[in-house]
Amino acid sequence: MHLLKLSATFAASCLFLRPAISQAASISVSGQLTVSQNYYDGSEFVRGDTFNFSFTLDDTTTDSRSETFVGEFVPGVIGFSLVRGSGNVGTWNPVNGVFAPVHYFLAGASEDAISLQVGGSGFPGIGGSSFLWVGLYFNWDASVRDFVDTGSGQTFAELVGTSGLDFSTANSFSAELRNDSYGGPIPIMTMAVTGVPTAVPEPTSYAAGPLALLCAILYRRRRR
Repeated sequence: MHLLKLSATFAASCLFLRPAISQAASISVSGQLTVSQNYYDGSEFVRGDTFNFSFTLDDTTTDSRSETFVGEFVPGVIGFSLVRGSGNVGTWNPVNGVFAPVHYFLAGASEDAISLQVGGSGFPGIGGSSFLWVGLYFNWDASVRDFVDTGSGQTFAELVGTSGLDFSTANSFSAELRNDSYGGPIPIMTMAVTGVPTAVPEPTSYAAGPLALLCAILYRRRRR
């Protein structure tokens, strides 16, 4: 009798549980940078050299800026990597460098664009000056993805209008390897996103499934 009452009570409490699909907590993005123009007469980069990049994005990170035209998400990006292509002719190789936390990660609502810049230490110089950062830039057409920024506290997924944003859907891409002389993007590079974002659900979504099933079983037994 007590067990029946307990089951009935638990089943009733399940009525207050709202079924919800958790947003993706993180996605992985990968692609390739290709040198489209040499750096002057330097030997660091040669046209056709490639570099493979990857990073992980937590799209539940919240906007830290109050403006409603651009959101900043730190530390939204982790695990950034850049690897020299196997057939490169140029001498520049990031293998011994260590990337620091992302310099900034911005999503601009006015232009529907995302900017990522990440620096680090131990990288070879570029054009006679110290390495400063890798910059990746993604731009969408508003008809494809319209960003809406409501200010600080908004998650990245909310600003861009979807969880698990597919970066390969951007209308245009650009990239740069910059040195600390601020002499311009060195070298000129093109970018292609080759990896389809992989969404990883929040841990709570795993627990919600079995709980909802147990609620359904108890409710069914109660009606017999």
